[in-house]
Formats: sequence, C-alpha cells, structure tokens
Amino acid sequence: MRPPREPDLASGHPSPIIVESRRLMGPNLMHPGVGAVLDVVLDDTMSNRNAALLRAWHARIAELTGALGWPDSTTTQRTYPGGASLFVHAPVDQLMTATDVCESAWMTSELAIVGLVRDTAATTIDELRAMADAESCPPLVALWHEGQRRRINVTFDEHTACIGSGSGAHCWPLRDIPATDLVDWRTVRDIPIVLVTGSNGKTTVVRMIAAMARAAGHNVGHTCTDGVWINDAQVESGDWSGPVGARRVLQDTSVTLAVLETARGGLLRRGLAVQHASVAAVVTLSPDHFGDYGINDLETLAAVKLIVASAVHERGLLVCNAGVPSLVQATARYTGRLATVTVHHDTAVDAPFTWSSSTDLHLTTAELTQIPATLRGAATHNVLNALVAATVADELHLGDSSRAALLAFGTDPRENMGRLMTHVVGGVTVVIDYAHNAQSVAALIDATRGIPAVRRAVSLGTGGDRDDVALQAIAAAAAEPGIIDHFIAKEMPRFLRGRASGSISGVLLDALSALGVPDAQLASAPDDMSAVRQALTWARPGDLLLLAVHDQRDAVLQLVEQCATSGWTPGSKLP
Repeated sequence: MRPPREPDLASGHPSPIIVESRRLMGPNLMHPGVGAVLDVVLDDTMSNRNAALLRAWHARIAELTGALGWPDSTTTQRTYPGGASLFVHAPVDQLMTATDVCESAWMTSELAIVGLVRDTAATTIDELRAMADAESCPPLVALWHEGQRRRINVTFDEHTACIGSGSGAHCWPLRDIPATDLVDWRTVRDIPIVLVTGSNGKTTVVRMIAAMARAAGHNVGHTCTDGVWINDAQVESGDWSGPVGARRVLQDTSVTLAVLETARGGLLRRGLAVQHASVAAVVTLSPDHFGDYGINDLETLAAVKLIVASAVHERGLLVCNAGVPSLVQATARYTGRLATVTVHHDTAVDAPFTWSSSTDLHLTTAELTQIPATLRGAATHNVLNALVAATVADELHLGDSSRAALLAFGTDPRENMGRLMTHVVGGVTVVIDYAHNAQSVAALIDATRGIPAVRRAVSLGTGGDRDDVALQAIAAAAAEPGIIDHFIAKEMPRFLRGRASGSISGVLLDALSALGVPDAQLASAPDDMSAVRQALTWARPGDLLLLAVHDQRDAVLQLVEQCATSGWTPGSKLP
C-alpha cells in the first residue's frame, strides 16, 4: 500500500514516503538476526536523489546506533521498483526503539536531501536514549546470547521469554528472567520442530505430519490458518500461521513435537519465530501476493520461503518441491541436507501421475492413491503433500504407525477441514475447498475432473490484498479447462484489506467476460454463504459444485449438513 501524498502527523509516520516500520524478531529476508526494517516508496525517475537519500540514511543510522552504544549494529538495504526496505540490526531488547531509530534517520535524511519534512519531526537522540532505557532488559539479552551459544531456541514477546521449546522449555515474565547461571540447563532442550511453508498446501501438509506424529505417540502442537491444536484439542481459532502461533505452541510444556505452518506474511512482517528447527519444508511456489513488501517475482518469493532453511540445524533436513524451477535454482546454493520430491501428470491410463523422491520413502503409487485425501490419485496436489509429509516423518523416525496414519488421512473429511471436503446432497456433489489463488483453483478443478457431473459450477474469491493481475489469473485458471458451466464471483467482506466492496468480484467477472465466458454463465455474491446458496439453487441432480469457502466455512458446512439431514432436493427450498 502506498503512503499518503502529504504527511499525516497523527499517524506516527510524519513522512509521506514511509510505508511501514516494524520489528523483525528472528531470521528474515534482510538478516539472520533481529532488528527493525523501514519500508519506503521511491520515485524510480529520480535515481540520484534516491541514492543520496539511502546513503544519508545509512550514515545517520551509524551516528544514532553509535550514540546508543549498540554493539555490532549493521545496516542493509533491499531496493526494488518503486521502493526500498532498510534494515538495522539491533539488540534483542531494543527492537521497538530500533523502529524509531529507522524512522528518525530517514526523516533527517529527507530534510538534508530534499527538505521534505520538518526537523522537529525527527526523534532526537535524547528521546531515543530515553526509549532505549525504558525498553532495556539485560536478562533477555543474556538469555538470547546463551541460547545462541548453546544452539537452543529463545522465543519472546512483549511479556514472556522462553528458552528451549515444548516439554524442554523454561519460560518467565520478561522482568523475572533469572541470571543464566541460575537456569537448570540439564532440563532445557528443544523438541523436534517442523516448519512448513509454501504458496499452497501448507495446512494439509501440517495436518498430515501432525496426524502421523500423534499416531507415533507424540503430544503434538500444530499451527495453521485455522488455529492452534494441542493433539486433538483446538486451543485457538483463526489464522495462527505466523510467529505468534509458533510461540503459542513452543511455550506449551506439554508438547513433545511441533509442526508449524509458516506463512509468507509472518516471515516478512516479523521474521521467523525460531532460530533452530529439525526439518523445514517448502511445498509449492506460485506468483501470489506480488507487490507486498516489494516482492515482485518468483525468485524473491523463493528467498522469502527459504528463510525457514536458515533455522534448520546442521544435522537437520530441508524438503523441497523439485517441480518448481525457482526453488531448484534457489536451493542450488544450499549447503545442508536436502531432500526433494516431485509429482508429474501422466497420460497413461494405468498411471494418472508419476512421482520421484531423492530419498527412499518405501511408498508405492498404489499406496499414494489409497490415501483418501488424494481422491484415488486424481488430487495430485495432495499426492505431493503426502510425499512431503512422508519425507518429514521418515526424517523424524516416526515409524510404521505414522505410515498407517498417512495412508488413512482424509477418511474423515473433518481431518482436513476446508480442504477438498466432498459431500453428496440431493444428488448434487458438493466440494468445499480453500482455493484462493490461481494455482489452488487450477488444482481444485483438476482434482475433480474424474467426478461424474452433468454440469459444473465454481465459486471464486480471495482476499483484497491481491492485485488485479492475481485476480485475473484466478479467473483464467477457472475458465481455461473449458469444463465449468457456471461461475460465481464472491466477495469476502472481512478481508477487503483496502479494496472497495464489490471490486474483487467485479475484476473476476470482467476477467471471465474477457476470456469469452457468456454473461448467462456469470453471477456474483456478497459473501461465502450467499455464493453457496446461489450454487445450490442453480444445481440439478448430477451436478458438481466446486465451492471456494474462506470466511464462513462452519456456517457453510452446517448448511450442507442441514440439506443432507432434511432430505433437500434441487429445486426445493433451502434450509
């Protein structure tokens, strides 16, 4: 999002060039440590002025960090079309102060180079010293350095700090952290930690690994876009795929193994929550969320996803999808242990797909098609997800019981809530999925090609933080196979994220029209539930409804259940 054209002094960012200033509390795209990052917009037509501004910022940062007495403070920058991200490495107990340091240095530089802001807008060194003194927490610094020395995770937030993880964690309120020589280090350790990232498939892979680890006897904590679970108990709901969710699991001393969905947004906004992990997996990569934080191409997105690799310990394993050229290129420089898997479509009648792995998974194609979540092998994206999960399980030595859990995954549709959930009501097949970008929409349509259907309908939608190009790609993914008879473009009112109401469905409908879809096959809906009710009203016996449900899943599932129990048939009134 671009900043306002004029300074907004009430916003806390007096400069119209500053987009955002934030803490990075772990390994990140800019640096392997902690610090603060400043995002600014730049006019690409004024390269000399931009270069002068950046030089002045680095120089002013050096003055400020020197005055604050920050040891080993360094700066780095990442420029991209239309802007730059500027990072300063800071002490672990000075991250809020570091955000003010970044902003003050930039505003001073603007004043010096272009006279854009008043000198009173920049925070003075005395004010910064006062901030640093108020934030100072020497015991946290000591704990952080001791964790680094011992190669044990340190997690912290505004209130709590922990060393170790899960059943090996010791946690204290920030102001009660003991001296490191008073910690009983014999009881401090890290549990096995798995980090799962990628553009699509993260949640399913996390759930597969969690099911396998539970079957092996572990007390599993896992996070995903649906919430936080400790074994079978959901302890938080909503999107917990960032560092807050990770800390929620890792600071639970009942947990013996953690599986953490690690989304792009959290990595860019706050950095990675951990410094050490047993396994990391990058499942897929697609051109999604381009434009956010200056991520504009697959190569840079691959670098973001591979932040997780920086946490894998020297004996650990990185698992990657070898079918993505950008990942293959990025991992060519990786010096740790690497395992790869890939799945390819095959036109042979007796082999709907082929797959390969760089490790011996002791799985057969017949077994992969046996997994209910793969729809007899038609859902090749879940074949890939199963291969990633199996590779992780082998690395963790989870044993035969975990293998049986994988082969049964998806027997109960609730085991993978919101992902490829199939129901038959009144002779209509209803598939509920989280498809939210072009890659996942294409996977949904492809996975269900083998389901017999008289007609097919699809509902489409996504969050407002995706640009028009991404929306047009979603429309193209739905229209390209030429097998969909009815399209419903829907809104997500809670996730407009700056867009005007109606703009998402409007762009989708315009894109579908431009692709040659007749107006008679197009409809719009204001939300998930309205789209589902429209689809059910449109349906006749023998039809297939592919419903992308993002915001009202529980209500939608309840409606489908009511249709089934009430004996609803197409053409009759919906419950």
